[in-house]
Amino acid sequence: MKLFVPGRICLFGEHSDWAGGYRRINADIEKGLAIIAGTNQGLHAEVKPHPTKLIVRATLDDGTRKGPYEVPMDAAALLEAAESGGFFSYAAGVAYQVLTHYRVRGLEIDNDQTDLPV
Repeated sequence: MKLFVPGRICLFGEHSDWAGGYRRINADIEKGLAIIAGTNQGLHAEVKPHPTKLIVRATLDDGTRKGPYEVPMDAAALLEAAESGGFFSYAAGVAYQVLTHYRVRGLEIDNDQTDLPV
């Protein structure tokens, strides 16, 4: 499946559009507001299911390729990868959150084009 994830410009309220979701676990977090606009720049990817792993390839805005990065679709392995602080740690952290909240298997993501400045 081909995906396009658009970039966004936050005019104000950086991250308050999604961070407010944490209010369900911490009522002390204030409600936030944000004004954002989507862009026609973004991340293009080909994705397909994988039975046991998260596999990610990335293309930077200068055309440089990173990966493939492979990690078992296992909570402990994903958490360790997320906490490692490497280039793919964010992807591992997102996969960890999805795995712990939903019944999922692995995924192969080939970010084959990026025209969003990183």
